Amino acid sequence: MPDRLASFKNSRINQVLFILSIITILFWLTAKSLDVYNYAFIGAFSELLWLPMIVSVFIGPVFSIILFVKDKYNPGSLALYATVLQILHCIFSFSLEAINGE
Repeated sequence: MPDRLASFKNSRINQVLFILSIITILFWLTAKSLDVYNYAFIGAFSELLWLPMIVSVFIGPVFSIILFVKDKYNPGSLALYATVLQILHCIFSFSLEAINGE
């Protein structure tokens, strides 16, 4: 098992997926915690990105699970960490909304 981890190299698509999942999480945390419409530029930027971000919230975990399976369930795969991040973010966001009643 340790030899398998040492010889594993993440593909470019795994790296891009991991970075995109972090960007998606940062976008939603920013949109939830700040008044994005206070500044015109940030509000316009937020309005332009909301649809791609919604798509990435639902498509991202499915795509990362597929890549994790293609990586033969290697625990060193960034697709695994992207999946964990995205699922934890969804659970955290939906539980906060349920608690706050938003």
